[in-house]
Amino acid sequence: MPSIIKLNPDNFAPQEIVQNIIALEVPYVNFEGEQKVGVIEVHKDVVDDVHQFFVLSLVEKFPINKVVRSSDAPYLWRDDVLVADNTTSGFNYRFIRDTKRPSLHGLGLAFDVNTRLNPYIRFNEDGTESVDPKGAVYDPALSGVLTSEHPLVVFMKDHGWEWGGDWKKASGRTDYQHFQKVIS
Repeated sequence: MPSIIKLNPDNFAPQEIVQNIIALEVPYVNFEGEQKVGVIEVHKDVVDDVHQFFVLSLVEKFPINKVVRSSDAPYLWRDDVLVADNTTSGFNYRFIRDTKRPSLHGLGLAFDVNTRLNPYIRFNEDGTESVDPKGAVYDPALSGVLTSEHPLVVFMKDHGWEWGGDWKKASGRTDYQHFQKVIS
């Protein structure tokens, strides 16, 4: 299992965060039906849950476009590039919008799955919606899309994870790609 965590030179993560991040090799099946192995970086306290998610994804034949580190080229910690490329990734040291507090991705306690198929939707005050990545459409009938009844979502929720697809309009967003777990 790889053990070197690359750091973002533009947003340097503190050692107390980095020391908890594990580079986890995970199996998955891509959209061509080929079994692959990718590396996802997550907090050491959620490694078992995340590994089991990927094992279950194989059992369910749930296709995953690609599993990458946010530091891999061509992403280089750029969330917009990760999302546009339909990736699955975890640790990315970044802050909660308009704060200097690390997000759960910045702590390795969140990961996103098939970002183009499971988009982030922001509900604007004027009643419009902004979809990220641009042009993405959430279609539960497609393969690789997460839904509230999907065994992967049910499994993660049963293990104490929150799924962003449950966030409703009142929260200002729905994030179908996103899983997060708050630990004590």
